[in-house]
Amino acid sequence: MILIFSITDDYSTAMVINWLIQLKKNFIRINEDTDVKLISITEKDFILNINGTKIHSNEITKIWYRRGDIDLVKNFKSEHISNYLLSENESLMEYLHFTFDKKDGINNFKTRDINKLHLLDLCSKLKILAPNFIVTGNKEALKEFYNQEKNIISKPLNAPLTIFDTDNFIHLTYTAEITAADIEALPNEFVPTFFQKNILKAYEIRCFYLSGNFYAMAIFSQSNNKTKVDFRNYDRSKPNRITPYQFPKYYERKIKSLLDTIGLNCASFDVVLSKEDQQYYFLDLNPIGQFGMVSSPCNYNLEKEIALNL
Repeated sequence: MILIFSITDDYSTAMVINWLIQLKKNFIRINEDTDVKLISITEKDFILNINGTKIHSNEITKIWYRRGDIDLVKNFKSEHISNYLLSENESLMEYLHFTFDKKDGINNFKTRDINKLHLLDLCSKLKILAPNFIVTGNKEALKEFYNQEKNIISKPLNAPLTIFDTDNFIHLTYTAEITAADIEALPNEFVPTFFQKNILKAYEIRCFYLSGNFYAMAIFSQSNNKTKVDFRNYDRSKPNRITPYQFPKYYERKIKSLLDTIGLNCASFDVVLSKEDQQYYFLDLNPIGQFGMVSSPCNYNLEKEIALNL
């Protein structure tokens, strides 16, 4: 039995499940709205009721953690629920996560969130080049960093902010170039913010990693003013040219060492090749492993690869 954690509208999960069906693999999917109840936990195993089906933990052979979680107290929540009961549930979920993570599979609860600053520390330790950065809420410190690097950007330390307006239109935060005028407009003290040297790129690479294999795609976003700082700011009228890409083996070994250190067997990451020194600079890591934008354009058929891995 393959147990899949996801969310209702995740298209990539549905595409992998189509392959699991073709491969005649037994699976069950848990979304954020799936009815999950705990029947019991003993020293031998635990039993869950998932949408009316009893599942014993020893029946689970593989886990794919894609997104989401289970909520065992949602049917008992009220404005009167005590902090004590919430802490009891937190302890229970901590144990279940630990037990799920011991199962073989793709990704897990422990590594679903990676601290960006910790990631950059690991890059430094493993001699993986990454752009210089500063986290500061001090205007003078930021000025010094700007004068040192000449060309800087700002991006979130965590997930990008998403805002829905009254017309249900989505507004996203993108990586943004920071100018001297932007800095001058800041107060002397502001909320601590992540700033980074802007690497002038020959091109950038989005790569999906799965169990030792790299599936990379080069994105030629630098010639379009709309996408040159952040390729996610898509230009639908003039799409970036993309092509399958192969990292040198030495660089693959470095990245595998990074992912092994974190404990990831699946992830996606972004790299740029510098126009100035022709070096790779590591930018970001997504521990969940986004693969849709790489799979189809490069004919990698990653949905099938994930299904076969499970």
